[in-house]
Amino acid sequence: MTYRARGRSMVEVVLAICFVVFLVGFITVLCIGNYFRAKRAQERQRQRRLSKLAGASGNNSVAPGSVATGMYTNDGGMSYEAPPHVMAGGVQA
Repeated sequence: MTYRARGRSMVEVVLAICFVVFLVGFITVLCIGNYFRAKRAQERQRQRRLSKLAGASGNNSVAPGSVATGMYTNDGGMSYEAPPHVMAGGVQA
């Protein structure tokens, strides 16, 4: 059965195809953006973990190449440490 047999005009068919292509493209862009956001978050977490390990061992030397350059570095730049109430390990009631 063709679209003509159902009474649809060519304009309606083209509009339906454009709508489906738009939806698929929009969802694809969202998925790609989410992938890169998660990748950046994973890298930031890795940097925090390496910084914490380097600080805890008392040896601040980290092998070159193991720490990526960027916004979060362990050379006195921006770093992250959880506030004391988060580190305490629980929710206060």
